Amino acid sequence: MSKAEAIDTTVGPIGGQALPEGVMMRRGQSWGAAVRRQDGSIGTPSRGLPASLDKWRQLPLVRGVMALGETAALGTKATVWAAQERGDESGDGYTRKGLAATVAIAIIAVVGIFGLLPAVLVKLAGIDGAVTFPLAEGLIRLGILVGYLWLLGRSPQVQRVFAYHGAEHMTIHAFEHRISLVPSEIRHFSRRHPRCGTAFLLVVVITTMFVHAFMGHHSWQWLVAGRILGLPLVAGLAYEAIRFAGRHQHQWIGRIIMAPGSWLQGITTAEPTDDMIEVAIAALEATLAAEPLAPAADLAGTDAVLAAGTAR
Repeated sequence: MSKAEAIDTTVGPIGGQALPEGVMMRRGQSWGAAVRRQDGSIGTPSRGLPASLDKWRQLPLVRGVMALGETAALGTKATVWAAQERGDESGDGYTRKGLAATVAIAIIAVVGIFGLLPAVLVKLAGIDGAVTFPLAEGLIRLGILVGYLWLLGRSPQVQRVFAYHGAEHMTIHAFEHRISLVPSEIRHFSRRHPRCGTAFLLVVVITTMFVHAFMGHHSWQWLVAGRILGLPLVAGLAYEAIRFAGRHQHQWIGRIIMAPGSWLQGITTAEPTDDMIEVAIAALEATLAAEPLAPAADLAGTDAVLAAGTAR
């Protein structure tokens, strides 16, 4: 049996995201992070999440919105910690206030540019068909997403984050397949993963087309309200789709759902070095040490924060 077929489904799902010179991971209600300090050593913290929110994390659709909110909060916290651990908080601008402002700007940009702008452009172009309107809107939204990620990846600093992103995915694959967590073994695995936040964003684009086709676009007021108020529904549905694909990643239905996201991860991941993989291993070990028996509640879009442009 190949490694691709030997996945252990009893292992609690792991989510993660890349940080500047580091990785953050989560399983259940525990999370850990690791960062390469400037002296070459690796720093790791580990924490737990509030148990009072557990019931909301189990509700279909609601858990998708919860996952995104917790992702943004954990990503900001881990990025602040990583910058402080490396001693570059003031130099690179990774302050709490700076990151809070970045998150706020990103939310506005996601709602305005990614959410509303495509619909406004299609409306102004006079496209009015029940099928052609959401299709044209979706293609514009897809172009914005791919173009943004491609431009983002031109930065050498972001390229390093993308390499840590690849290390995160490869390490999670190895853990899920019960393979020894050493760089030489981890390198056998793909840097693409079905629960990646990049895949989540692409599923959001596809889901949006179906949801908006059902909602219609009769007036400017309805169009704007539907695109804003419909975001939680779209996020919840996309989350469930990614969660389903992750559980059936070696079956045909799972492969179909994850195929577009896998292609997009060719942009948002890069081949890591061994020292980057070592950091990802340290992040995973810190997460497991925080809550060894963590319940299997996954976080499907943990690196969606990167794709949304927040604090990376």
